[in-house]
Amino acid sequence: MQNQWRVIDCTDLDGSISYERGRMRVVKNDTGECVDVPLAQIAVVLLGLHVRCSAAVLHEMARYGVSVMLCDWRGVPDAALHAWTDMPTTVTTRQLAQSNMSLPRKKKCVGAYCTDEDSWTSCLPRFIKNSKVEACYEVLQPLFVRVILPIAKVMLHVNIGGECFLKMRKFRRIPGQGYGRNAQLDYAYMVLRGFAVKAVIAAGLIPSLGVNHHGRGNYFCLADDLLEVYRPAVDYRVSLLNDEDSLQEKAVKKHLVDAVNQQFNGSGLTIPSSLNDFAQQFGLYCEGKI
Repeated sequence: MQNQWRVIDCTDLDGSISYERGRMRVVKNDTGECVDVPLAQIAVVLLGLHVRCSAAVLHEMARYGVSVMLCDWRGVPDAALHAWTDMPTTVTTRQLAQSNMSLPRKKKCVGAYCTDEDSWTSCLPRFIKNSKVEACYEVLQPLFVRVILPIAKVMLHVNIGGECFLKMRKFRRIPGQGYGRNAQLDYAYMVLRGFAVKAVIAAGLIPSLGVNHHGRGNYFCLADDLLEVYRPAVDYRVSLLNDEDSLQEKAVKKHLVDAVNQQFNGSGLTIPSSLNDFAQQFGLYCEGKI
């Protein structure tokens, strides 16, 4: 079993991957640069559309218990190869821990259970909900006068659903509306969700086992749970656009992509990097290591 969680991201690689004496050899086409990585140190490999590899190297990855994720043009995984071996790999160990979390530990994570009448936002996991409340509060500061901020923070705790930068404006969130502010949010959230899916898959978690998101047609419920923390940061950048700004304009799309790629906090991590860490932390929580 691997003693560390290492992800090799080849989603942007234009080159080839081969096997060489217990190592994965990665070669770039343009420069000829060659890097060898011991398979025993790898948990997950992400393969993009321009990577060439043989069935032999995939077989060796399976033999070493490496999970291989096949990614689309955006770098979002849409298929996976897992080893059918008796080896307790890091991925299978984590997924078993995730699916077998005890009821007390689930309660500690979730803090409350939803009934059919409850909004899913009323029973987000404490660590997700509290983080989102704080983020919403920070986003509100530049937008509203300080005298109402304490009231705003209480309101957010009571009802955290929806886009926080529009809490006190006349706005109705209608996903798929196709124009205006709703279209801007749809596009930004689509980009954000792609990074969340990638983070969950790279962390070896079962994406369909959400904490509060559930749905037969949604394979990435857990990704939708974890990305909640990051919505306010994206919401604020969206609020800087005009309502009539169209996605037909390249500058608008670039602004929304940059909103997702922005620095998240004082640590210097971008939102995608922070999402990767967050998913790993959730995996460690499932395993009882934190």
